[in-house]
Amino acid sequence: MPQYPEGAVGQWQLRRGGVGLDRGYHSGPCVVENSAILLRKGAGDHWETWMSLSPFEIESQELACRHAHGHTVVMGLGMGWATANIALLPTVHKVTVVERDAQVLELFDRCRVLAGLPPSAAQKVELVEADALEWRPAPEMPPVDFLYADIWLGIAEPRMLPDVQRMQSHVQAREVYFWGQELVLGAHARRQVPTGEGPSWPLALEAAAHATGLPLLQQPAGRYADFVARVLRLREGTAPLR
Repeated sequence: MPQYPEGAVGQWQLRRGGVGLDRGYHSGPCVVENSAILLRKGAGDHWETWMSLSPFEIESQELACRHAHGHTVVMGLGMGWATANIALLPTVHKVTVVERDAQVLELFDRCRVLAGLPPSAAQKVELVEADALEWRPAPEMPPVDFLYADIWLGIAEPRMLPDVQRMQSHVQAREVYFWGQELVLGAHARRQVPTGEGPSWPLALEAAAHATGLPLLQQPAGRYADFVARVLRLREGTAPLR
């Protein structure tokens, strides 16, 4: 992972946290220390956490960082560590990052995240200042193989799925993954299988994915239903702690 210095640009700042408790997206509770955090100034003196290097953040973006391929489009730059890890994949030949906030782009540049990558990985990355909900690939761009979207403050927000569907209508990627996808699909599948388990659960999850109309990444192959069920249980605090 990149080593982030503390700093600020406009309404955004990078800080380091102290010692605290966290729970991974698909693993149990853990202690975190000195984690880098991206904050945005909200109302009054309130600061909102938009991204971090916490176990929850890392695990919730892990599938994108493992399975991106070809020409990958990343909607939302954040701290840029997901982009950096995607660029390191040998299966990826180009990474187009769409970020609408010029201050985020400037803070990313000051942190020199790309400078910490091998030149062969850094040269894959192209930063575009634009709105993820409006951006369309330029005619001269190669077709988009993989779309990863993470533009939201909270995970599994109600507007997530419509937002991703709108992005995909412009991008037409061969495969799509979005932050919190498992929570969104799991919530839909539980309308058919409230327990989130049993032989009908994989079928309910497959139907939920199909209903989105999106070519969604579903990994790990053959075990995605179990993975989603565990993410749901951890979110609700009912998974075994191990």
